[in-house]
Amino acid sequence: MWFSCKRKTSCDHIERGYFGLGDHEHVVHITSNEDFLLYIWARNVETSQGGVQILTPPSQYRGSGSTGPQDGLVLDVPAQTGKDLGCVGAQGGETIDISNAFGARVTVFLTVITANGATVAMTWT
Repeated sequence: MWFSCKRKTSCDHIERGYFGLGDHEHVVHITSNEDFLLYIWARNVETSQGGVQILTPPSQYRGSGSTGPQDGLVLDVPAQTGKDLGCVGAQGGETIDISNAFGARVTVFLTVITANGATVAMTWT
């Protein structure tokens, strides 16, 4: 199933999660048995720099400087503000890992959109 970040139909299955990264949870693992989009909204509760780190399986296309078993991206969230960080997609069976960056306490609200009937899991450590 193909998705775009603007797609919304009545057949979509939506799951939500709410986590306190750096406070209660360290890493949240998101997976589905079908292709999915993960939308991330975050709030940095610190008075200093912070953000969210997103780890995905390796991209199908990678530059020569990209190495390692995962791709990683850190997105800043200004101190004591909230920010829509957009969405990232994954294929069925893949896992996206979300954690805090720079040691900050960051609250995240995660929304997964996937195929109707799909099984979504959000586990944490």
